[in-house]
Amino acid sequence: MRTSLSIAAISAALLIFAADAALAQTSTPMTKRELRQQDRDECSKQVTRYQADLFLECIANRESARKAAAKKQAAEQREANKKKATQNFEATAKEHETVNKERLTLIEQERVKRTDCKKQAADQKLHFAKRLRFIEKCVAAK
Repeated sequence: MRTSLSIAAISAALLIFAADAALAQTSTPMTKRELRQQDRDECSKQVTRYQADLFLECIANRESARKAAAKKQAAEQREANKKKATQNFEATAKEHETVNKERLTLIEQERVKRTDCKKQAADQKLHFAKRLRFIEKCVAAK
């Protein structure tokens, strides 16, 4: 009889271990009902059934710890998202800045070309229409 009791105890322990492992492997979060049941099971192991105030305190402590952990995780996630968004914004701003600098240098080069071509047209004393055509051709050639 003693061996059957120890085998039953071992099989019960293995069943509990397997159930805990199965719960740990599931990727879906536990429902509130399942969490409350788990809290009840754990707290009932810690206190006797005659200590209702300690049982309720245990349940409340477990629930508040779970809520605090969820809040902390949510705050960390928000902080990570904020940091990522800031980095993306800074990278985009830097990229826009370099593009704008390149664009400004091209505009300045175009302005220098046009000024040089205008000076050449003035030196040649071209008429208005011929001057405009000369400037266009000169700028395109450079």
